Amino acid sequence: MIAADTTISSVKKNPALAYLSRLGSARSVITISNCLKHIANILGAKDIESSDWSKLKRTHWTEIQKKLSAQGCCGSPQNLYLTAFKIVAKEAWTLDQLPQSSYLKIQALKGVKYERLPKGRSLTIKEASGLLKACDDGTNQGKRDMALFALMFGCGLRRAEWVQLEMKNWDCIGRSFCFIGKGNKERRVFLPKKLKRIIDEWLMVRGLEDGIFFPRICPGADNNKFIFRKMQPSSIYRILQKRAELALIGKVRPHDLRRTFATRMLEQGCDLFILQRAMGHTSVATTARYDFRSETSREKVCKNLEVFG
Repeated sequence: MIAADTTISSVKKNPALAYLSRLGSARSVITISNCLKHIANILGAKDIESSDWSKLKRTHWTEIQKKLSAQGCCGSPQNLYLTAFKIVAKEAWTLDQLPQSSYLKIQALKGVKYERLPKGRSLTIKEASGLLKACDDGTNQGKRDMALFALMFGCGLRRAEWVQLEMKNWDCIGRSFCFIGKGNKERRVFLPKKLKRIIDEWLMVRGLEDGIFFPRICPGADNNKFIFRKMQPSSIYRILQKRAELALIGKVRPHDLRRTFATRMLEQGCDLFILQRAMGHTSVATTARYDFRSETSREKVCKNLEVFG
């Protein structure tokens, strides 16, 4: 058990809270907070704050994993929990709260090995065109939606990245965006030639003043006025569902547009390591999971492979 005396834990610096404070994404904070709270509950504590993380042991993970398996958690969620467990242990060790022997034993834990077919889908060229055309309704909102979808299709940005974009991130001469993305990594993405017109038309409506690149639309009858405040990442889901319904392309998730970008890049012969940098991934193995090329394309590539001269 890792339940602690709250009077003691209130004095000590909490390793779990220290870990959470360094996470750059609000979505990541929520996800990891839920993991750590569940871990604390499994090990007998009420919440993150009342847990004595200095008592973590390697054997605790066996208990946690057994509980997760009983709840139907597969490989990916279990590995996420393990990562959170190990990082909190590292924080506790760094703060001289966890003995080195316990820390090293925890760090030696291995994740669950598994392999699954990729989730989500990649839109076809026809579906992507249909989605963009569904935004062409003569309104400023339509121009904004078309521009943000074009950016997700053409540059592979995450939802949390494009809502943070500002005019200062746009390089008009280089036709590119330079910004700080997930993991505090600076990244430059380049706009495909066929999408330049869409962005140019959007900027003619938006204007070139400083501020958020994709502002909110004024609610109510007038959907042509902008509110220059950040949109919520969740807003893109509602916008996408509305436009996808008009385009008659079925259910589409925001991350599917990012998957579409990766698939198109690979279909056109992009090197996997170049794609890794374009998407802002730390590991090329993560990038490989975005390969949604059809079996027909795969068959064509394999049959035309030149093994020897």
